[in-house]
Amino acid sequence: MQIKKIIAGTSAIVLSLAITTVALAETDSYGVNLSVTVEENMTLACGTDVDIDRGGSLTASVPESNSTTCTITTNDDKGYDLSVVNDNAADTVLRHGDYVVVGDTDYSIADYAGTIGTPTTWSGTGLGFSVFAAPDKEAKWGAGSSCHDSNNAYAAFPDSDTVITNVVNYSHDDTTIDVCYRVDVPSTQASGEYTGSITYTATGTL
Repeated sequence: MQIKKIIAGTSAIVLSLAITTVALAETDSYGVNLSVTVEENMTLACGTDVDIDRGGSLTASVPESNSTTCTITTNDDKGYDLSVVNDNAADTVLRHGDYVVVGDTDYSIADYAGTIGTPTTWSGTGLGFSVFAAPDKEAKWGAGSSCHDSNNAYAAFPDSDTVITNVVNYSHDDTTIDVCYRVDVPSTQASGEYTGSITYTATGTL
């Protein structure tokens, strides 16, 4: 028997793969926090001098009143305090031209009996004040809404700088605080003009 070797022809299929390399840039990130502090500003204006009896004269047992409007402009983010002090801490605010001796009641008008901690509705004699209008008016100043309102509560001017009201929030606009002065004297008070001064201070809240 004859054996024949048959070699089958084999077709080789060659796949050619092409790889394209794309160059990628290296990256990194770093965060930077930014900050800035805006300077606080504060301006206070409380109008002109005040003649409490409005150009007239004071009669014993007939109280006279007049007012001041304080305008505060500030960008303080937490509001501000308004305080006041008697500029003559050694004695009362109002004194006569013939006033010589400290405590001379004939030539000085007494302080009103109420205090800033506990203002009272008006009674008796002396010089007192009331905060009758403010953005965040405290109930202790009474329910009055004008200087001559009988519902106002009054205090004496303090001998050291003392907060009388505060505004608790930032305000884009000016704010105003209205203060009423009220005075009465006994019939024994020496006649003539009595003068004195007080100082208001607006301080931003920390």
